[in-house]
Amino acid sequence: MSKLLEVHEVSKYYVHKDGWMPGKPVCALEPVSFSLERGETLAIMGETGSGKSTIAKIIAGAERPSSGDIFLNGQSLTRMSDRQRCRHVRMIFQDSLRSLNPQITVGKQLCEPLIFNTDLNYPQQKERVHQVLSQVGLLPDHYDFYPHMLSSGQQQRVAIARAIVLEPQIVVADEAFVALDPSIRAQIINLILDLQEDMGISFIFVSHSAEIVKHVSDKILIMHRGKMIEFGTTKALINHPEEQLTKTLLHSEHKYKVPLHSTTKE
Repeated sequence: MSKLLEVHEVSKYYVHKDGWMPGKPVCALEPVSFSLERGETLAIMGETGSGKSTIAKIIAGAERPSSGDIFLNGQSLTRMSDRQRCRHVRMIFQDSLRSLNPQITVGKQLCEPLIFNTDLNYPQQKERVHQVLSQVGLLPDHYDFYPHMLSSGQQQRVAIARAIVLEPQIVVADEAFVALDPSIRAQIINLILDLQEDMGISFIFVSHSAEIVKHVSDKILIMHRGKMIEFGTTKALINHPEEQLTKTLLHSEHKYKVPLHSTTKE
């Protein structure tokens, strides 16, 4: 496998205004460095406020780093135009329904990334959208549906379709499946694994679920109060964690079992 993503000394500070004057910068993320290989899945875990979502948003381009840089195939992501970056890195948001426009059909919403980021004409756009609907387990008829006409699982499939329609190299999912019913969540996770195998996409998951993380990830990054405290292969961190927080996060009890595919990543 070739190295796909390199995060080099990336940090994030926010400045909150105190009245009319800017206040003292608040550190949300201390310098973090790690890498991801092509076709791998990285899980980012940590307590609330640990900085895990901040990393995900910076990689996806929703936030800009205060310092450091991110390289994709050796090229700086932070120096790319929005159009270039959008082709390579896409995001699946936590609330699929809120991330979809209720006034626009599924087909038009899936065409939008193609309109702004490709030179495809309308028939080619529609053909690509029908193709991606099939890839995520939806029907051609869903092209003309509005989001409220879909179940929660179907809405999530549309969100995934929008993320992969440009055939990106990396998809970032920030707690994207937490609100789903357990059986639907299992279907969506298994869909993600199938898409990864078929398309060679690298995934970055922000998740609290130890069971899902163990099942889908190749590497795990543990965050605590804006610091990266542990990083390694899933197997190594499960079997030989060095930090107590890693042990707590990866061996927490769950109320239910998620019926995922029997095979897990090694």
